[in-house]
Formats: sequence, structure tokens, C-alpha cells
Amino acid sequence: MNQNMLPTQLVIGCFMALSCAPWWVYSQNGDNRTLVNMTLVRNASVLGAYCLDGSLPAYHLDRGFGAGARNWLLQFEGGGWCNDIPSCLERAKTHRGSTRFMNKLEVFSGILSNNASLNPDFYNWNRVKLRYCDGASFAGDAKFDNGTSLLYFRGQRIWRAIIQDLLPKGLGHARKALLSGCSAGGLASFLHCDNLTNYLPKNTSVKCLSDAGFFLDERDISLNHSMRSFYEGLISLHGVEQNLDKSCTGFRYYPVQCFFPQYALKYIRTPFFVLNSAYDVYQFHHILVPPSADPKGHWYHCKLNPAACNAAQIRILQGFRKDMLLALSFFYRYSRRGGMFINSCFAHCQSESQETWFAADSPRLSNKSRSTKSYHRFSPPSLSLRGSISRCLKHTFQNSNWTVSSRP
Repeated sequence: MNQNMLPTQLVIGCFMALSCAPWWVYSQNGDNRTLVNMTLVRNASVLGAYCLDGSLPAYHLDRGFGAGARNWLLQFEGGGWCNDIPSCLERAKTHRGSTRFMNKLEVFSGILSNNASLNPDFYNWNRVKLRYCDGASFAGDAKFDNGTSLLYFRGQRIWRAIIQDLLPKGLGHARKALLSGCSAGGLASFLHCDNLTNYLPKNTSVKCLSDAGFFLDERDISLNHSMRSFYEGLISLHGVEQNLDKSCTGFRYYPVQCFFPQYALKYIRTPFFVLNSAYDVYQFHHILVPPSADPKGHWYHCKLNPAACNAAQIRILQGFRKDMLLALSFFYRYSRRGGMFINSCFAHCQSESQETWFAADSPRLSNKSRSTKSYHRFSPPSLSLRGSISRCLKHTFQNSNWTVSSRP
């Protein structure tokens, strides 16, 4: 990768602590919101597809119309993971592990909005939010039962059950399909991208998008592989390895590394678009500086406000950003059917928030908002564009390059 695309002079990053869950978005008059009902997958038990607590999986479907009636956008919900029995038992008692505790109505905003002025490229598509209740990015297939406690690690089966439920509802005749997701859901997009094509007609145009799902296999500030260790526990507990890409696991000395997108991406055959911040705030807090690596809280103020970071901390953050871009360099150079939008704000998940997806002051490239990475613009000529985030004018970088790569 051209060194000019690896800016290293950090001034102050903008702090945008964005949630993985949909934001409650109001119209200008304050009274119109898209609320979409939950649909339980009644036949999921036939496949043994259950949430952590044994409840049925679910999704929310807002029907498409007009020219988008045969196009489908499938959005994986995010929400972290659990990697041991105690944390999974706790998760099973919440909306992250059981549909019993989920909101039955979900607000659809950002990429899921049905408002043409707020989501011009996908507003009339069939838009689906796949609820997340397995704790392993829809990738596990195991069960824990010690006679006292019972947990289902059935993310892979949940994925299959939801898709099979949607096929007769029109997905089976889709003209276009976009698989996307945020955070842990963005990771699920990497894991299931190629698999989606197996369910759809051969003439369906399928593409994938990951928002804030490019989690790095990076050492933390104490030089430990904290995230790798976390994922190793998750993969073992949930039985994930059997569902990882066989081309990747057959090549890697440590097959569990194929849970990390930086190793799996090169094996994905379906056109893919990566949307991520090089200073992803979740990765900053949990991969680069997890609590275990900072027991005395030296990074406390820096985590709360990047403007409070000292010079040494800024250099470490710069190094993380550089490693993020280096991990994407192979994809940037050699992908013929994919692209990326990598910005430099302290953000996590940007597609489901109306403020960052498509608004008057949302991030822009060459005066085009982020949503211009739309389906039909997925494969333009290769681009390397200079952009700016208007929300971050006070907190920006001396070299505000976005690395955007799309090759036909």
C-alpha cells in the first residue's frame, strides 16, 4: 500500500460513541418513526435452532415496494459475545440471549430506513434485521447441559432457520441481495457471506457489507493477545471451528484465527465492502487497551476523551490505525470486486445511525455521503479519495485520507 495512504500524524480524533443497536430516529416533525414487528421463526425447533436460553430466534421484516420489491437487505444485529459458561448464562437472561426479553418492535433507521430522503438507495428494498441471541456471531453449533444449566450455542442453525423462513416470503426469488451487519453482526457478515449464495438463485446478485466488524488480531498494550484468547474460548465453547471457512482453516497454523476477518477475507468469493473506523472505539477499549492490560487506569481519561490522550498514547493509537490499514492492504491491492470506506473517527457502527449514514452533516467523500457506497455503485473503478467528516471538524487528523477501494 502506498505510504501516503497510511497517515500517522494524529491531532485529535472525533469521539462518536455510537451504539450497535438502532437509534431512535425522529422525523423533522418528531412524530414519524418506522417501527417493525418481530417475527418468531416457528419452525426453528425442527432444525434445533434456539437462542441461548432455548427461546425461538426472530427477525424483523419491513417489506419492499416498487422497484425494490425483489431486492433484499439482511442486517445482522450486533451485541458482543460470550466465551464461557458464566457469561453465557448471564447473557441468556437478557435480550442478547433470549427473544423473550427483546423489544417486539424495532426502529428501522439508517441503512434500514424506508424513507427515500434518509436512505435513498435501500428505502424500498425488503429490509430484514436478524436478531442476535446466540453470543457467537451466528456461527456456533453446540450445547451445554450439566443437569442443572442448559445453554444452546446454535448460531449457525439460527442463521439457516431465518433464511429458510424468508425464502418462501420472497427471498428465494431475489434479484439483488445485500448481507450486512454491525459489530458482532459485521463479523457475521464475513462468516456467512459466501454461504448466503447457496440459498439463492444463481442469477441473484449477492454482495456483502461489514460495518465495524473488522476486528483485529492485535496485541494489547501489555503485548498479550487478549482478543485472540477471548475468541479461542468462544470458538471452543460454541463449536465454531467446524463452521469456519475450510480454505482458511486448512491454511492457517492456528485455525481459530479464521474467526478474524483479516485472515478470512481473502477467501471470500462474494463481492465485499468493508466499512470501519481505523480508530474503532470498541477495539480501542477492548482489544488495544482492555481492562486487564491497564489495571492502574493510566488510559482512563484517554478512553473517555481522546483529547486527553498524552503523546505516548497518541503514538500507540497511531500504530493501531496503521496496523488496521496494513491488515486491509491485501484486500485493497488485489480485490477486483470489493471496496472499503475507512475513516478516522472514534466510532463504532455507522450504518444503522441516521446521523452517520445519511444526514446533512454525515461523513462524506467528494461531497457524497456514506450511503453512496450503494449496491449499484459497488463496483466502480478503483478509487483513492480524500474526504472529511463534517461532524469532526474540530477533532480531525492532519492527513484525513479515506482509503476507498473498489475494482471491477
